[in-house]
Formats: sequence, C-alpha cells, structure tokens
Amino acid sequence: MPKRVTTRALYAFGGLIGQGRWAYHEPVSVHRVNACLQPAICRFGKLPNVCRDAENLVLGARGTRVARVERMSRRARRKTETLRRIEEGGWKLFTTRGYEATSTREIAEAADIAAGTLFNYFPEKRSLLIHLMQRQVDGAASKAFDTMVESTLEQELTHVFAALTQCYAKERRLSRVFIKELLFTDGERRAESAAWTFDLVKRIAGLVRNAQRRGELDPSIEPMDAAQQIFSTHYFGLVTWLGGTIPSRVAQEAQFQASLRLLLRGLRRSAA
Repeated sequence: MPKRVTTRALYAFGGLIGQGRWAYHEPVSVHRVNACLQPAICRFGKLPNVCRDAENLVLGARGTRVARVERMSRRARRKTETLRRIEEGGWKLFTTRGYEATSTREIAEAADIAAGTLFNYFPEKRSLLIHLMQRQVDGAASKAFDTMVESTLEQELTHVFAALTQCYAKERRLSRVFIKELLFTDGERRAESAAWTFDLVKRIAGLVRNAQRRGELDPSIEPMDAAQQIFSTHYFGLVTWLGGTIPSRVAQEAQFQASLRLLLRGLRRSAA
C-alpha cells in the first residue's frame, strides 16, 4: 500500500482522535470514521490493515468515553439519591422532634449514611435546615405565582405573601430558627441566602413592572427598588410575628396590609 494513502488515513484519524484526548471530550460518529477511510477504500477496494487498526482505536476510544459517561451518570444518580434521603430524613426529624433536639448523627442514621458523608453535603446542621426551608418557601412562592390571576398590584402581592406566610405558619418553630439563622449566617452561606432572596425580589419586581404598564404606579420608579421595599415590609411583619412581638397571624396580616397600602400610595403618587 502506498505510504501516502496510509499517512492520509492516519492523519484523518489523528484529527478525529485528537491525540488521545477525544475519548474524554469530543464524540465521533461511525459516519465520520467511514468518511476518513473512504479514500483508502476507493483506492484499494478494501480497508488496509493499518486503517482497520486506526478504526478500532477510534471505536475503542468511543467506548471508553461512553463507559466514562455511564460511570459519571451512576455517580450522579447515587449523589441525587443520597441527597433525597438526607432531605427526607432531616425534614421528618426536624418537624417531629424539633431542630434543637435533632442531632447530625440521627440525621445520618435516618438517611442510612455515615456522618462524614452528611458533612460532605451539609457541613452544619443549620445548613440543612436553611436548605430545607428554602425549598419549602420556593415551592409556596412558585405555586402562588403560577396560580395568580392578573389583578391590581395590591391583590397580587396579597396573594403571594399570604402563601408565603402560610408556608411559615405550617412549621412555626422551624421558621423561627430558619429566620434567625438566615439573618446571622456568614461566609458562603450568606452569599447563597442573599442570592435566594434576590430571586424572590426579582419576581416581585416583575409584578411591579406589570403594574407600571397598566398605569397603576409611577413609571419613573425603578421596579427593583420598589420590590425591595415591598419585600422588606413583608419581612418585617414576618420577623415580628415569629418573634412574638405581634400576638397572632391575623394581627400580622392586618399590619402588613396597612403597611402595603401606605407604601403603594406613595408609589402611585406620580402615576400618569
């Protein structure tokens, strides 16, 4: 077989294989393999041995990549399943025994994992509580936004914050711990909590923006600024109620409604 044909075929395979790196990054189809081999097949009527070896190398590399992806997929599934068991075990213990009475050892046992494995997912007990409560609040917020009927901004906000308050009321003891830990968390967890709060404020800003389009609010007001003030009003009422300053949820909701109406009155002042 002429050397130039063999070299050409090997160069083609070299481009596909990427000097061995392809197995970890770029998938190669059999069609591309055949396209590279076509010059040698047309010249000789069959596939030269050296090219068959190169083809086996490519297909073998492809198998290596598939096996690696499958291993990674199994590992990801195991991690997801472990996280699910931690979440279920932790939530059950927190809601039945209480946050303070639950130990990380008991959470690990409920999840059927070693204590060290638990710390790989959540380095502190409070990290798990914050994670679980944020999931609860996220679920309540998403449902509230999904079931919302377009109305006035006041009615829309009342709908959203009533759903959030109801979520906190279901597990008031845990909610008190959650709010306290959220307020005084530090380091990486503080950044995560800030990002979590920011996402909710952005959704409120979307309601403000829609209200501006309907002519309800001053169009010159920055929606995010207004959303932050609205959320702060809700958060203040939530903290004072959970802390016991406001005696009941009914009183908390009445105070929030009064504060919200006052705030919206100011936002409407210069509305066109």
